Amino acid sequence: MLISLSVSDKVGTHADTATLEIDDTDGRIVLPQIGAPVIVALGWDGEGVRVVFTGTVDEVKSGGSRSGGRTLTITAKGMDTTAGPKQTQQRHFDDTTVNDILTEAGKAAGVTEIEIDPSLAGIKRRYFEMRDESFIHAGERLAREIGGNFRIQGTRATMSKRGGSYTASVMARWGDNLHGWDLSPALGRPQFATMRARWYDPNEAKWKDTEQGTGLSAEARHDHRYAKADEAEAGQQAGSDSATSQRDQAEGSVTIEGNTAAIPDGLCIISGARAGIDGAWRIEAVTHTYSRSSGFVSQLSLKAPGSAA
Repeated sequence: MLISLSVSDKVGTHADTATLEIDDTDGRIVLPQIGAPVIVALGWDGEGVRVVFTGTVDEVKSGGSRSGGRTLTITAKGMDTTAGPKQTQQRHFDDTTVNDILTEAGKAAGVTEIEIDPSLAGIKRRYFEMRDESFIHAGERLAREIGGNFRIQGTRATMSKRGGSYTASVMARWGDNLHGWDLSPALGRPQFATMRARWYDPNEAKWKDTEQGTGLSAEARHDHRYAKADEAEAGQQAGSDSATSQRDQAEGSVTIEGNTAAIPDGLCIISGARAGIDGAWRIEAVTHTYSRSSGFVSQLSLKAPGSAA
């Protein structure tokens, strides 16, 4: 009954998505209800399967024509879009760690499992306010400030370190599993030599700047738009902006034979393309697709690997 499916997972977005196209000849399929559980597992014959998506139904469409017959298109999200994470909250935190902020705000949103990279969990905020802000947006805002990647899957929220030295990797080898590539090894616009964040020192009653170098060959400096509460937060913001500039200095995409080991923020090792392209790239997004006509392939959106690779 399955005509095609697509599963997408991207760094820095709060939930992954899945789309399934089902053969609904004679209207034989029971219409799925909003919030119904969806699990997608993919793999190759003889090698077993791996779950690549767990979520709930977000939208169902019925389509049909004289020539094409009847189909159902089911869109699912990794987060229940009818549940508490999208509900706004009014609360504030004083001298509280990122772990405690997300744990308390998550509990109010029905997200009971919080997993945070150890290097980020203990970071403190002198003052953090949720002013009619959802748990989703608060988590994404914190991630941008401290150099993290935030996502929700069911009742679990995770905050990983952007460009962390994680070991997950896949090969993209010409003549083997590499179908095609479209990559730019150097982009000028995202590159900055230094990142600067501004903060106010009440002891000296003056504005101060915190800068962090990127190690890139550019001359321009990037100034963060908003002032930070203190020197520590300014340093965290400058560090986060530096990691973003390093990551965005190169980008592109590859298509390989379906491989469920490819995960966002992991590495893709390209081999046999050409000098200047071969090597380690950071995976920004993964889209697994299957169809009756083209089989199972994985499309990877890539960024520069950064020093952690």
